[in-house]
Amino acid sequence: MGKTIFALFHLALIFGLLAYGIVLLVQGQTNRGFTLLGILGLYYALVLHKAVLAEIERKRRSKK
Repeated sequence: MGKTIFALFHLALIFGLLAYGIVLLVQGQTNRGFTLLGILGLYYALVLHKAVLAEIERKRRSKK
């Protein structure tokens, strides 16, 4: 249960930061918006991408 809460909390934070970055862009604060979105993209590439691919593969194997 603890891992699920941890994952959902971080998912909410990531979506919140994504929405905030888009709001910054809409408001015309392009430097801040692109910086925030760039950091989120870097975080995904360095931390999350490998885990996402592993989870997709695990689900594919469980269907067979």
